Amino acid sequence: MASSTGLVLGVLTLCFIIGEVELCSCFYSHPQEHYCVADFVAVVRVKSQGKGDGGITAYHIKVKKEFKMTEKARHALSQGLIWTSSHEAACGVTLHPTRYLIAGRIRGEKPFVSLCHFVQEWPKLSPKQKKGFRKLYQQGCRCRVRMPSFVKNHREPYCAWETFRGKTDCQGLYSLCVPTAHTSNGTEECSWVSTAQYRRCMKERKYEREIEP
Repeated sequence: MASSTGLVLGVLTLCFIIGEVELCSCFYSHPQEHYCVADFVAVVRVKSQGKGDGGITAYHIKVKKEFKMTEKARHALSQGLIWTSSHEAACGVTLHPTRYLIAGRIRGEKPFVSLCHFVQEWPKLSPKQKKGFRKLYQQGCRCRVRMPSFVKNHREPYCAWETFRGKTDCQGLYSLCVPTAHTSNGTEECSWVSTAQYRRCMKERKYEREIEP
């Protein structure tokens, strides 16, 4: 799967109860969806791993860039810690001393990340993804990005995410979903932004599919 997956693995990650670890499940989501639902989106530098506390592990971090931040999230991150489950079975993530783009949530008073959130090393993002997290994804938060199997009877304006499978996720790496028009009955429509990289990627993807045995 391409780098847009971040640390979200598979279409549906299911983790089973182990001892007192809670059931964890999450759907594979487009980077724009991660941006729109997050309490904070930031580039952080992980400095070191801290001590665990009741099944969760802290990492010492420094916020380098803010792209989206609630006041509660800003206060929580000012403590210089970010938290994740200590258990892989509960979708905990392992962070290393480098820079990450993290789109996470506030749980209680703590900034929290897991496999259900977008966690990716900053240098590994495509230029379009970096620009999306900086300023473009916010333009599409009235739209939803949905896999084709989930769009039946979907009432909100959306873009069908058709490239999430395969070698290259063109829509995840090189495009975003934005409002483009209103229908005759007044409802909003959304569509993928077409860029040169996106068109080239889609052309290559079409060719690869045509030559598949």
